[in-house]
Parts: sequence; C-alpha cells; structure tokens
Amino acid sequence: MIESFLSAVALAECDEMGHMNIQHYAGKAEAAAHVLAALGGPTARGYAQPDQMHLRFHREMLAGDRVRVMSARCDLEDGPARRPRLVHRIENVGTGLLCATAVTSYGDDAAPRAPDGALPDEAAPRSLTAPAPSGLTRDEAGAARLQRTHLSAIAAADCHADAMTIPAFLQRVSRCQSHLWSLVGFGRRQQAEAGLGTATLELRVTRLAPAPPGRALEILTGFTPPTGKALHYRHFGFDAMTGALCFIAEGVGVMMDLSTRRAVVPPIPDTQFA
Repeated sequence: MIESFLSAVALAECDEMGHMNIQHYAGKAEAAAHVLAALGGPTARGYAQPDQMHLRFHREMLAGDRVRVMSARCDLEDGPARRPRLVHRIENVGTGLLCATAVTSYGDDAAPRAPDGALPDEAAPRSLTAPAPSGLTRDEAGAARLQRTHLSAIAAADCHADAMTIPAFLQRVSRCQSHLWSLVGFGRRQQAEAGLGTATLELRVTRLAPAPPGRALEILTGFTPPTGKALHYRHFGFDAMTGALCFIAEGVGVMMDLSTRRAVVPPIPDTQFA
C-alpha cells in the first residue's frame, strides 16, 4: 500500500456526538484517490469518480485526531472481466489503529494507479453483500411507503465534472438520519434524553446517474425494523425534476448506550414506517 493522504480531523467534520461524520470518511477516501491520480503524472488518465463506495467503520475518530490513508489497487474478478477497484485504509496516526476502510469500484479501467494488493478481511462486505437495487422508480418508492427526508438544490461545489460526488450525497444522507429516527418514533431528542446515540457499522453508496448542478435532489428513505441490535436503512436519491434514480445509500448501524459505549436493543416503538 502507499500513503495517499495525511491530515487531521477538523471540529467542523464531527457530529453531535463529537465523532467524525460518515461523509468525511468518504471525503478522505476520495481525497486519497485524487492524490493517486496526481501522482500518476501528466500521462495518467484524469480522475474519474467511482461507481460505488463500500465503507466499514471500525473505530471512532475525534476532532484533532491525525488521519492517514493508505491505498492499494485490488481489482475484482467479474466473470471474464476485471472491475477496477481501490481499497483505502483510514488510520489514526496517533494510535496506529484502523478506523475505517473504503473500497471504491470504477468502470472502464478508470481507477487511479496504485500498488497492487489484496482486499483485506476488514474491508470485505459483511451485511451488505446482495447487489444494490437499481430499478426503483419514484412512484414505486411512494407505494412502498418510503418517506421524503431531504430536498435541496445541487450546487457546483457538490460536483466533479458536472456530477454529484459520493461525499456530497452522504452529506445529505447524514441530515436524513434525523428525519429517519423521527419517523420511527425515536428522534434525536428522545435518544439524547435516554443517553443513547447511533453509530454506522457499514455503508454502501452506489451512483446510478450524474445528478448535475442546477438540479434538485430528493431523498426518500426506507427502514427495516431491527432484528436484534442491527438497524438497516436505505436512502434513495432522485432527480426531483426528471425522477431519475441517481444514488442509493444502504446502511447498517446500531444504537449505543453512550455511558458504556455498548450496543443496545433499539427501544423503537411500533411504527407504520418500514
């Protein structure tokens, strides 16, 4: 692996619990890919966005923590073809411990250059192993009782080459989570009063359409009632003008007792939102 990014966690990158937010793990993986593209030199192909990013979270990062990304290329054997893929290890420099992994998949051999490596066990999918759904329409989402959790315009700063980036989409998904918990009857205020918080364990984002600047993005959210301690949810990002499905974010998380830092069975009331 090669060092591809070195920085620190800023206070503005942290959530209400003081942990670096999910969008910034994705942002640091993308920053590492930009560095790899730059290190490829002037004859290398320009940076291209990944089609999919799979994140696993292992340890929290706090404001002021020093962060390093180590990267390698580990293409996926897809029948007779090979699918270009990068794996990024997001590490805490101070402790030397792994905090997250990001595996990014590309089309048309567009992945930046990096040393060859194998996919480590800690980066392999655990709960999100089935193919991402891709054919959902806006009408089907409404019929399935998915609820609107976000609506905003897409700015040029959200995009690369006139297409919204995965970190920009996850910035919106992060805001959707507050609506999600309110819809299931146990919002952020109730969680705080009960001394509880939430943590994402695994997240997969799939890009399906460009989502260019000047358009509006609508996110519809679905939730699967928990079995045991695991929580499963999906956020579908539609072009609000055309109805095209642009992004899917699939997440698995837990609810934690903030005093013990241990996962608990979510005290979620019965709900019609599922």
